[in-house]
Amino acid sequence: MSDLIHFCHALSENAKQANIRYLVVVEGDAGWTNELVDAFLQRYQYPLWAGETSSEHIPSVRLKKAKQFLGRECDCLIFNAEHAFDAEALGALSGTITGGGVLLLLAPSTWFRQTDEQSPFIRRLIGLLSLPDVIQLRQGLPLPPLPVVPSSQGDYSDAEFGCLTPEQYEAVAAIRRVVTGHRKRPLVLTADRGRGKSASLGIAAASLMSERRMRIGVTAPAYANTETLFAHAARRLGSNNDPQGRLAFGDSELVFLAPDVLLSDKPALDFLIVDEAAAIPAPMLNKLLRHYNRIAFASTVHGYEGTGRGFAIKFCQQLDALTPQWRQLKINQPIRWSGDDPLELWVFKTLLLDAEYAALEMDLGFEASDDIRYRYIPTDSLVGDESYLSQLFGLLVNAHYQTSPADLVQLLDDDAIHLVVAETKNHVVGCCLLSIEGSFAPELARQVMLGQRRPKGHLLAQSVAAHIGIELGAIQCCARVLRIAVHPDKQQQGIGQLLLQYCRRWAEVEKVDYLGTSFGTASELVDFWRKAGYTPVRLGVSKDAASGSHSLLMIQPISPESESWLRQAQSLFAANLNAQRVEQYRELDTVLFSQLFFSALDGVTQLSHSNTHLAEQQVRIYVGGGLGYDLVVASLEVWLSNYLSGKQQALDTNDYMAVAKILQRQPWSTIVSDYGFTSRKMAEKSLREYVSLRAQ
Repeated sequence: MSDLIHFCHALSENAKQANIRYLVVVEGDAGWTNELVDAFLQRYQYPLWAGETSSEHIPSVRLKKAKQFLGRECDCLIFNAEHAFDAEALGALSGTITGGGVLLLLAPSTWFRQTDEQSPFIRRLIGLLSLPDVIQLRQGLPLPPLPVVPSSQGDYSDAEFGCLTPEQYEAVAAIRRVVTGHRKRPLVLTADRGRGKSASLGIAAASLMSERRMRIGVTAPAYANTETLFAHAARRLGSNNDPQGRLAFGDSELVFLAPDVLLSDKPALDFLIVDEAAAIPAPMLNKLLRHYNRIAFASTVHGYEGTGRGFAIKFCQQLDALTPQWRQLKINQPIRWSGDDPLELWVFKTLLLDAEYAALEMDLGFEASDDIRYRYIPTDSLVGDESYLSQLFGLLVNAHYQTSPADLVQLLDDDAIHLVVAETKNHVVGCCLLSIEGSFAPELARQVMLGQRRPKGHLLAQSVAAHIGIELGAIQCCARVLRIAVHPDKQQQGIGQLLLQYCRRWAEVEKVDYLGTSFGTASELVDFWRKAGYTPVRLGVSKDAASGSHSLLMIQPISPESESWLRQAQSLFAANLNAQRVEQYRELDTVLFSQLFFSALDGVTQLSHSNTHLAEQQVRIYVGGGLGYDLVVASLEVWLSNYLSGKQQALDTNDYMAVAKILQRQPWSTIVSDYGFTSRKMAEKSLREYVSLRAQ
């Protein structure tokens, strides 16, 4: 055992000397494994055990709770994969290991024997464990040679801010310049994990607070995303207390505000920091950009926390339009470990955290859609083609900020997942993921409808049964569109619509009764899915705190039985939307509300009034100036609903103003602000003129 102990100690010293981290695969019986782990623990002070453990002397975390450890650090991570492998936990915890540390992956012996029981993801994982930078220590096999120690990078520090790299100093200076320079010149800061992005934000905030009286707001999908920022700010200002979302220094304040609170309350701020901006939908970012004059957006480019690439592409187009003098800065140099870190390179490759969609040649970017091939691909076949898998996953990561390592595992291993792609010249230019759901026994379907059972998964089938009350929706076989993505250079060419058409043909062959999808509402998304033949049937009442949007469920029927119950669901949706519009959906975007409301009424029913003649008469009196808005609002509601029903494609700004006031009951102050009036009196006059011109 002495040779093994010597090897472990030497490897630890190599890692510390070069400030890099190694992945060490450990396979052997319990006694041998424990001795090896103990050898490493002699060299490290802050170990963490992830997964099942028999030791009470080492801090531990369950794999399912790994996210709770984000923002903390360890120097030796023992990741027990002998009973289960959790890709999400590996992605989260690997980033907590400091430079000079090791990740000990305790592997089951079955990984090294070819068996039919291994899932596609595990087969791929095992292959990647053979890469040169991975250290394998297996009982009964010779020790590998010690890796060559790369030359360490020279130390750097600046006296002004305490930055650890020149790039971090540049980032802090750029963040400060948003406040000290001209207004309306936002900063977009991006970085991979371990580059000191959040630390830079905290250092910059603290330096500003110490120089002047300031109220700085910080927002992110969750407070946990900003803990590092607050910790560095507190340390810089000499505070030993946990800020817990609020840090005061003299007359200055640094405070966390959830995105929805920020938009609804619009608090006065001298400077706004938006961390992990990729995880906040662009419409919310646009509203923040319009309201606040000094703002910095930061996002992780690759890694567990989310992707900044889709954000960079889509949101930066809005920046060009609204604030053309914005600035972008990327931190490339790691702070917590050296460049070319072996563990980071392996984790990125294994979990496809750095997956990139194909770089299309110029002629491919403008190639006619007729030259694109659409086909179904068995997901387990992706394991043999890393390049194709990386292209595919890169598309998904770019299009959906919530894509995570768990999605990669599901893509490869879940038999219910099906994949349709659009490709040209071996480049993936579009993809669609579907999940087969439903086919419940009648008794189970009834229990789901009554709220007595909630089986795992089957979100579409269960929503139709439990939320809409259609039991048959859970008995039938359905396919939920989980993800759809199109290459950025091939968008607006109809590829997404053709992908969905192919999916429908595939579903028909597979005897699927209906297709469905659920997403955070946005006007352009509703248009896209309606064009594809999908109908809205349910709008979530509560908004997601991070996205600030309601979830919309849309259905496309295939079988005659589904077409029948869809008509019922559509009628119920129209009635509910009408009943809920004043309270639940009062603050819903007016364009989106109009889009959903009038399309729901079209072909289903028109609102009626107990005395239509009297209502019409009241409207005429209102137009003539004899009655005020407050006295005729019920009659105006009936008139406007009947007037606009079925005409959603022709609505203009004046129509939306009328919808906002008459149907959504938005306050006059909001109407004045949103539609450019100078006073309530002017807004009331404009509304009366609007009705007068149309109520002939």
